Amino acid sequence: MPRVRLRRTRLDDLDYVTGLERHPDNRDFIGQWVDAEHFAAIAGEGGREHWIIESDRERAGYLIAYDCRAHDAGFYVKRLVIEDKERGTGTEALRQFDERVLAMAGVSSVWLIVRDWNTRAQSVYAELGYERFEPSLAEAARYDAGAEPPREGCFRMRLRT
Repeated sequence: MPRVRLRRTRLDDLDYVTGLERHPDNRDFIGQWVDAEHFAAIAGEGGREHWIIESDRERAGYLIAYDCRAHDAGFYVKRLVIEDKERGTGTEALRQFDERVLAMAGVSSVWLIVRDWNTRAQSVYAELGYERFEPSLAEAARYDAGAEPPREGCFRMRLRT
């Protein structure tokens, strides 16, 4: 298995990130950000975090997350994109991210939104311990305030400590 690590995204990574995001293999799975949105996440604005995933010291993907502790909603994984899929790189990167944030004070969960039809991603998340999460109205309001509500055809999955 390749050695996987996360490092903070730098401005000189932006072309790699947007190229991967806009690649035809990824467009149907993730939203498309303009450069300014990536710049804001790289700068940490609004509690966002932007990470490059490296495999054997080469860029292999990226991860964007939101710190939602101010809303008592843990961390939200907005986007996880891997260049060469089905090699375990994304699974290992998410495992490392989860371990890092769940060890932080005030974080009891990590969550994400997945499309109903994306069974491959659902399987990976379930393997890591994520479960489908249907919050109460009050919980949903907290989670939505920290990040975003699921769109039609999507649902939340959550990993708890």
